[in-house]
Amino acid sequence: MFFERWVALWLPFFFISLVAASNISMTGEQIEKYIQLKLNRNDRVLRLNEKLIGNEGAEILAKSPLLSSVETLIIYKGNIGDDGVRALAGSKQLAQLTAIHLESNNITDQGAKIMASSETFKNLRTLNLYRNKITDKGAKAIAESNVLSNLLEVNLSFNEVGDVGALSLTELSNLKQLKKINLEYNDLSRIGNEALARFNLIQNIKVLNLSGRFNEVGSLIYGDFGVMVFLASPYVFKVKTLDLSESNLTDSSAIAISKSTKFSQLFELNLSGNKITDLGASALANSKYFKQLKKLNLNFNSIGDLGASSIAESPYMTNLEYLKLGQNRVGKAGAKALKKSNTLINLIYPIFGFY
Repeated sequence: MFFERWVALWLPFFFISLVAASNISMTGEQIEKYIQLKLNRNDRVLRLNEKLIGNEGAEILAKSPLLSSVETLIIYKGNIGDDGVRALAGSKQLAQLTAIHLESNNITDQGAKIMASSETFKNLRTLNLYRNKITDKGAKAIAESNVLSNLLEVNLSFNEVGDVGALSLTELSNLKQLKKINLEYNDLSRIGNEALARFNLIQNIKVLNLSGRFNEVGSLIYGDFGVMVFLASPYVFKVKTLDLSESNLTDSSAIAISKSTKFSQLFELNLSGNKITDLGASALANSKYFKQLKKLNLNFNSIGDLGASSIAESPYMTNLEYLKLGQNRVGKAGAKALKKSNTLINLIYPIFGFY
């Protein structure tokens, strides 16, 4: 009974002492001993999680010869600010650094500008400044850097970046090798979000092309915006099978696809489960760029007699072998036009996929 009362009395004070201890900055000697222990295990990665080293500790790190082999530096909640960044940026010991993670610190635009102009960081592939105080100015400085040309990834999530910063990074950047940009939880409007979405889609399209899986590109595309970004890609001419089913597409996408000159090798087009009407169907039917098309799936749309008749009368659909128009609004007039078509002479039964 006495022991339980004693524990109840002193336990709160014990936790308070732990919290107080966790908020005490590490001394230079403690930092040296700690990094020595860490680097003995792996001399290429130095991780300082929730170690309050402060700006003075960053200066100690920057001068330590122990860091000469470090390729990845992680300082999470280290209470370092722009002065700490300046110390790291001027370090002669970090020549091997390829990744730096400075999450949840007190870094502002000034720190971002320092990093953007530092020769120490010229080999960086990853720059992670998650949850700091960086605005458009800092993002723009990174985007315009002539030093950070090797960057592959930038993480500025949970900062104060707006549309100007997003546009700088995604469209006006000097960072030509950049493949990934994280801007979650910033001050982006539709303009900034679309710029980021465009950048990410373009990068994903490049990955599919390099992997030889470009016919899977349809899995990346959603909405009319996605179609427009896709059609601007230099790889469109390679696609032979394009599956854009259930992608929330409207006539705008169908019209844009019909006007593209890049579908010379397209063999199969699946636009089922979208919002295409007679307008989109007529545009597809009147496109002269689908001469190789053999399979066209327009099931589950809103196509009526006019769209069906346009396809039936199209002089460009003579190679079609499969045409699906099930679950649309095609009535007797449209069905009659399709049945009597002199163009759709190569269709294989069941010819129209009605059900």
